[in-house]
Amino acid sequence: MRSFPLLLLLWLACRSPFAAQSADGPPLLLDADTANEIDDLYAIAYLLGATDVNWVGLNSAQWFHQYSGDSTVHQSQRLNEELLALAGRTDLPHPLGADSIMGMPWGGYEPRNSPAAQFIIERARAAGAGEKKLTVLCIGASTNLASAIALAPDITDHIRAYVLGFQYDTTGGFWNKDEFNIRRDLNAANYLLNAEGLELHVMPTSTAIQYQFAQDNAFARLEQSGAIGAYLKQRWLHHAPDAERWVMWDVALLQAYLRPEQATEIRVTTPPENTRRQVWLYTDIDEAAMAEDFWNRLTSYE
Repeated sequence: MRSFPLLLLLWLACRSPFAAQSADGPPLLLDADTANEIDDLYAIAYLLGATDVNWVGLNSAQWFHQYSGDSTVHQSQRLNEELLALAGRTDLPHPLGADSIMGMPWGGYEPRNSPAAQFIIERARAAGAGEKKLTVLCIGASTNLASAIALAPDITDHIRAYVLGFQYDTTGGFWNKDEFNIRRDLNAANYLLNAEGLELHVMPTSTAIQYQFAQDNAFARLEQSGAIGAYLKQRWLHHAPDAERWVMWDVALLQAYLRPEQATEIRVTTPPENTRRQVWLYTDIDEAAMAEDFWNRLTSYE
């Protein structure tokens, strides 16, 4: 995977408009399989300008499958570091995540320890319970989060977990786990569903699919978004040059969390094979409002 040209990256970083965030609200930690698809980078870019968010870290996540090559977490880590360097935000903690799934391919909940899992434990214990719980947004496989809770069960009620994955039939109330992020670590997904006391919010892909960017419009907007826009355009051209549209799966979850008025959430019961408990699930999003909000943020970077 070719990285963004180093000299250009360093030059653009010197012109970065970003500064460390100092909001005092609930801490937010983003856990991303950044090298898998381009929408992770768009989510990170949106968050870079959120001065009202107490963003405490960016974890890298694995996304292994037969076409992905080796060490997918290291691929994600490299892109995380590129974008943070471009924004002048390498001060933000960005620990490396696990390089393989929780447990074994046939099941099991043995945790996969990593710097990212230990960072979740550290930040959750520092946050405590109540209104200032640590929010962890998993926009890829939830290996790091599930492993952290398995390693330190005492943090369960110190975390608000947000997960992108599953599909959900709102008419029949049926869950479907045959979805990319869930299949990347089914054991971790089941562990979170079973974790009594864990506040869990799910953005199913059957809801997030509404949020799409057309390439021609996105590129025109990105050309008005400074160094970050240039980077995002380059990544789209590198990853999927022929894709005329892209679903902003990961951005949908992030914006739904940050802008709750742009999404609809309901309480649902977990799947019958899991511990029966209530979790939150997004059934609709206002994709037009999300897009307007996203581009207002990005074009302010010029």
